[in-house]
This record gives sequence, C-alpha cells and structure tokens, in this order.
Amino acid sequence: MNLSVRQLRAFVATARLRSFTRAAEQLHVTQPGLSAMLREVESQLDCRLFERTTRSVTLTVQGEAFVPTALRVLKELEDAAASLGRITATQKRRLSVGATPVIASSILPEACARFARQHPQVEVEVQDLSRESIYERVQSGVLDAGFGAFLDTSRTVRRRRVFASALTLIEPEGAVASRRRWKDVPRDRMMGLPSDNPIQQRVEAQLRATGEPGSFGQSFNHLHTLLAMVEAGAGLAVLPDFVASAASRYRVTLSALRNPVATVDFYEITKAGRAQNALLASLTACLAECALAHR
Repeated sequence: MNLSVRQLRAFVATARLRSFTRAAEQLHVTQPGLSAMLREVESQLDCRLFERTTRSVTLTVQGEAFVPTALRVLKELEDAAASLGRITATQKRRLSVGATPVIASSILPEACARFARQHPQVEVEVQDLSRESIYERVQSGVLDAGFGAFLDTSRTVRRRRVFASALTLIEPEGAVASRRRWKDVPRDRMMGLPSDNPIQQRVEAQLRATGEPGSFGQSFNHLHTLLAMVEAGAGLAVLPDFVASAASRYRVTLSALRNPVATVDFYEITKAGRAQNALLASLTACLAECALAHR
C-alpha cells in the first residue's frame, strides 16, 4: 500500500462535502484529477469507498469505516510537521559553540555581547573545552562550531581561518611597554601554556629560531592563571595579542615582539557537509572584529 497525503486529503474532502465538484474546487485540482486520485485510493484498498450517481456521492460502508483512519493519519502528519517546524525554528534561534580556554576567557565573551546586540532573539551557548573535545563534539553535531588554534585537518571537519594574532610579550607591571626583539626575551623566566598547545608550540619554535630555546619553569591550562602568575612576578609569558582585554585586569605590561613578527592562526571548525549557518557566520565575524580591536 502506497497512499499519499494528497490522496488522503482528496478522500476526506470528498467524504465531507459529498461532492466531487466542490472537493475539487477546495483542493484546487480538476475534477478528473480528483476522480483519478480517488480511484487510486480504492485500488490500493481493494474496495469501493463511494457510491456514485449522476446526482449524488455517498460513502459505502467501507468508506464510512475508513474516514476516522484517514482523519487520524492526516492529523498525526500535520502534528509531526508542526513539531518539526518548531524544532527547526528553535535551532535557528540558538547556537552552540566550543572554544579553547584562551579564546573563551578573552575575546569570546565580548564577541557574544556584540552578536547579542545584532541578534537579540538568538541564544548562544558557549562551552570552554580542550581541542580534542571540541573536535569530537563538532563531528557528532553537538556543537555548531568550534574556535581555536586547530592545526590538524580532517575529512569530517571543515576548517576556516578566522584571524591571525601576533605574539606579544607579557611582563609584570613596571616593565616599559615597547616593541621588543625576540632575541632579547629573557629565556630563563618563561612561563607558558601546556607543551601540546599549538600556541605554546609556536612560541617555542620562535624562541628557537631567534636564539636560545628557553626554559619553561611552569605551564598552566588557563589564561587567567598564567596572567595572575605573571602579575605576581613569577615570570613572563608570550601570548597572542588579542588577550590584551583579559590582561587589562592584571598589573602586567604588554610589549609587541618583532624581528620577526610571529603570528598564530585561529580557526572556526564545523562539521563537514553541514549547511552554512548565517547566524554562525555573524558570530564568527564578531569574533574576528574583537580580535582585531585588541591588537
């Protein structure tokens, strides 16, 4: 049996109106077209549903018995379509994104605030996660997108560069803010992020390329812990320049590093094959604008 919604609606309209002409008009089909649909329904059910005369249309016993079933099926389909529509509308008004700790604790809150002013009806859920967790949740569809310094590519994940951030020297308050050369960075008082962090790997590579590799006495997972330790005089750090907004809460000095200027690329990752999301594109643009504003 292969009855269509269109055929069921044709049957219900004819049963209610008891007229081929009026049912055809209500459904915006020709009368021959309506008759063809009803014959197909009867063929599928292997019984006559209507008694037809030149003056009237009446339901057979089988037709009367089929009316409640047809009405129920149509209502269930309409209810399901309405429910799916509500889910789709809710998804359009909500974004779920993951960000690595350095972004999540620096420019992402400001980007979300900027996005909220542009789209006040859209809720943004933020999860601060490791890169591995972001990859997993983007691949599974739990997250709409992830933001971070993602160096690896994958066929299951689409990666798009959002912005580049120059590396900046962060020292305790009292140091003179200036443009500093990489070769002049004190190698013996370095603190940083974990060694597997792409930002930290870029810092260490640049130190090796411009002099001694340096010795990192302590490493911290979270940006604010690292900034607080610099403020306390435990050492100095090199981080992307967009952390300036977060660093402003601490008694620290930021100095641009040159000879050469070294940058770290930051990306948006989404599930491969997933449709482009205009709201996500707007949020990503806000993030790029905030990164640029804090250079």
